[in-house]
Amino acid sequence: MYIEKMDEKLYYLKEGKRKIGHFHLSAQGNGAFKLEQLQVVSQVSPSQILGVFELIQYYAQAQKMDEIHVDSHSGALDHILQHQRFERQDVEKCLWIYQVNHN
Repeated sequence: MYIEKMDEKLYYLKEGKRKIGHFHLSAQGNGAFKLEQLQVVSQVSPSQILGVFELIQYYAQAQKMDEIHVDSHSGALDHILQHQRFERQDVEKCLWIYQVNHN
């Protein structure tokens, strides 16, 4: 699985030549990017969703991004974000932030 950047905000998730999903990354300033509109095909298993987040986190590190912001409105996504080392920053706004490790 890999990420292919399509334009300023749109990214495809691909396996081989097959598109399995897409998402948007919007610059928020100061090296922060907001992950939005993540969608995957129905054949993607729950364990592959963790792999999708790991891939996005690795991509953010390779691209020298500092933070990834995600708004979550579901307990299932909260659980995934917590598992992937995102930290809840704002309970009211449901904002989670991942600090990219540049080591």
